[in-house]
Amino acid sequence: MLHHATRARLLRAVPVLIGWHRRNRRSFIWRGLRRSPYVVLVSEFMLQQTGTKQVEKKLPEFLRLFPSVKRLAAASRAEVLRAWQGLGYNRRALNLHRAAKIVAAHGRFPKELKELQGLPGVGLYTASAALAFAHNADVPVVDVNIERVLSRLWKPMRHTNEKLPMRDIYELDAAILPSGKSSAWHEALMDLGAMICTKNVPKCSVCPVGLYCRSSGKLSMKSQTKQISGEQRYFGEPRRIWRGRILQIISKNESLTKRSLASHLKKHYKIADPKFVPFVISVLLSLTEEGFISQSKKGAIALAHE
Repeated sequence: MLHHATRARLLRAVPVLIGWHRRNRRSFIWRGLRRSPYVVLVSEFMLQQTGTKQVEKKLPEFLRLFPSVKRLAAASRAEVLRAWQGLGYNRRALNLHRAAKIVAAHGRFPKELKELQGLPGVGLYTASAALAFAHNADVPVVDVNIERVLSRLWKPMRHTNEKLPMRDIYELDAAILPSGKSSAWHEALMDLGAMICTKNVPKCSVCPVGLYCRSSGKLSMKSQTKQISGEQRYFGEPRRIWRGRILQIISKNESLTKRSLASHLKKHYKIADPKFVPFVISVLLSLTEEGFISQSKKGAIALAHE
């Protein structure tokens, strides 16, 4: 429960932060485009697990190939996967394609949170972002930067890696969200978190809302223990990296068989282990079952077209 005095304090910070953001707003390609529901959805799908620099490179080309949700829906799966190459986590491309087909079939974009969350690959954050940035809807939007900023503003955080439960942050955002300024407000929070209120080394001395922040100047660095990734590696790389490499090769050469593809990978990456070919075959089987690739009667593998 948000105390009225706390809410009053944080409400005073809102116009200050928005004013700071007008002068210090980060420039991204997707922010400069007309932010239609389609453009926002595509950019948010790309940003789910890919860095901003790579999205800046890929988004314009993707929108050139598929300038509307109808064009994307009408494209083949292979065309979408080829356009997605370089962004990684290719399942997002399939989900985006499926979502486009649903939207095109209905003839309109959903404007309700639950309806958006019913689309493939669309969770609470992506649905909220689509409403806030495409429609300026007064809905709370919480990504990792916003979660960190609002946690520190609201209550004293002792360590830089400490933050409040996500449910509390959604409630706080809803309580102080300035009506009619959802897009500007959430961009301001994101940019503050990326530029000033950073994860490990917050710049409290230059923070525009430090006066209203309960954690300002009180955060200590928690000793960082080197974390060992729990992701299992196969022949030096996680399985997802091999999946991406395999899809990239297939997208450029659709006359390969499973064995010739495995031989190509063995030679290119200098892998002599006899277990490598069965590993590649198992990856290809998974990609087939998941709808990424198909195999002709003659054994040639290609990106799936359905």
